[in-house]
Amino acid sequence: MSRSLPKILALSVVCGALIVRPILASAETPLCELASPAEQALGRVLASPADFSFEGTLLLERAEGREFLAVKWPEPAGGGSLRRMNTVADPVVEPWPTPAASPRRICDLLRLYSPSLDKGRIIAGRETDRLTLRPRDSLRLPHRINIDKDTGMALAMATAGPDGQMLERYEYAEIRYGPRLAANNEPTATTRHDPERVVVPGFFLILEEPDGGVFVVSDGLATASVFVEPLPLGAPGGEGAVIQGATLTYTRGVPGSGGGLLISVLGEVPLVTARLLADAVRAPKGAE
Repeated sequence: MSRSLPKILALSVVCGALIVRPILASAETPLCELASPAEQALGRVLASPADFSFEGTLLLERAEGREFLAVKWPEPAGGGSLRRMNTVADPVVEPWPTPAASPRRICDLLRLYSPSLDKGRIIAGRETDRLTLRPRDSLRLPHRINIDKDTGMALAMATAGPDGQMLERYEYAEIRYGPRLAANNEPTATTRHDPERVVVPGFFLILEEPDGGVFVVSDGLATASVFVEPLPLGAPGGEGAVIQGATLTYTRGVPGSGGGLLISVLGEVPLVTARLLADAVRAPKGAE
């Protein structure tokens, strides 16, 4: 997940061969200098979950409704946990995976987003700085993050649509920090980040399972999953999209002499990005 809260997804996809035609990228990006206070703040917020143990309660709000979550980081078995407090009585504990990381991540984000830093408001009884990330193109969404001045934790985050309308936000009502984590206490998952596999400009391929008909891309902040399965016989072509909060679900049917493909894109990306990701999928030879 590229955000502070995971999107838990379970989809079964049956497909033959999946061919993704990547755009060749330039050579490995050199390490970048975090010169401005805004760039340094972005570096802090990306690193903060690995530094502290904490637990708290937060509000997650979308146009469709809102829910309260109780979260804890880390758990003894690894990763974190969350419970949805206003969904059912005695809510079950759900896993919160270890954030993915890459030594290139901050450099990639600075190429794709323009950061600015302002004084933030009080959140969960703590002073914050407000970090705004404005995309440098139309392929990603803008974000506003309130960062704990002392720890660098993201205590609130709002994601807007291309038109500036708020799509989704979360905000801690309370947070309690525990001891600072010892080095290597919670190993950080490494993103399988291939700098020569850019599926859409700025979105690197981080997971590919051709036999399962799925691949996952990320720009270091936003993540999108692409699922491919055979188009049902007799089904027409065409496209459709549904937005829930900041998450877009886009589907496209591509008829073909070999049966065609049904392509689904799920992620926190604009519609134009989902269409480009679907364009990157090609049917195997003989199925077109």
